[in-house]
Amino acid sequence: MITSWPELAIVLVEPKLNKNVGAVARAMKNFNLGRLLLVSPGCDHLSDPARALSCGADDLLERAEVFTDLDEALADFKLVVGTTARLGKYCQPVYTPAQTVEKIDELGRQTAVAIMFGREDFGLAREQRRHSHILSSIPLNPDFSSMNLAQSVLLYGYELGRKKSADRAPQSTTELATHSELQGMYGHLRKTLNANDFLDKSNPDHLLEYLRRLFGRASMTHREVRIIRGIMGLIDHLSGKR
Repeated sequence: MITSWPELAIVLVEPKLNKNVGAVARAMKNFNLGRLLLVSPGCDHLSDPARALSCGADDLLERAEVFTDLDEALADFKLVVGTTARLGKYCQPVYTPAQTVEKIDELGRQTAVAIMFGREDFGLAREQRRHSHILSSIPLNPDFSSMNLAQSVLLYGYELGRKKSADRAPQSTTELATHSELQGMYGHLRKTLNANDFLDKSNPDHLLEYLRRLFGRASMTHREVRIIRGIMGLIDHLSGKR
């Protein structure tokens, strides 16, 4: 029996080809993943080619949630996993699919989790990756790291399907901050640190990228986000009195 993940969503950002979306739906249904989100799709996910490649997973295509704004699409998720083939310093640490699923499993199957995949020809752009709480990458041949979108989804589905965890929801899960709350905190950090000349004017995102990775690993709660914003608010107040 494949484990069900009722609150887990596969998020496709700017998918270009309707056939790929159909193939993703098929891969999702193979592993009992029922929630598909499309952000600014460049194709018709209800077209005949998409339905043909879904091989009977039409119901997933018909239930797909379509958004034009990534912040809106991810607002209520407690964990956002960004997939990437880029392994530069701003992307560290990067977890394998198996390691990623271990982290998801720790939160329980009733936790709202998004696994986000980028456009077929480019993956997630840097600004899109910044919406991720953690980053995940499939170990591939570095000389040929291009992988079909549905194949990528299939590998994460396989790892999720292998988990035989109990249907549990740890008490801390309900206290986790939402993506929307974290985005507000990051915006506040940027504003406060920039106002106090703490950021490099030529590359302000250099430090902020590290802070995103740090806080993303911490699985912050509502209270912890309020504490950080309270500290930033105090700094704002003191700076205004100088």
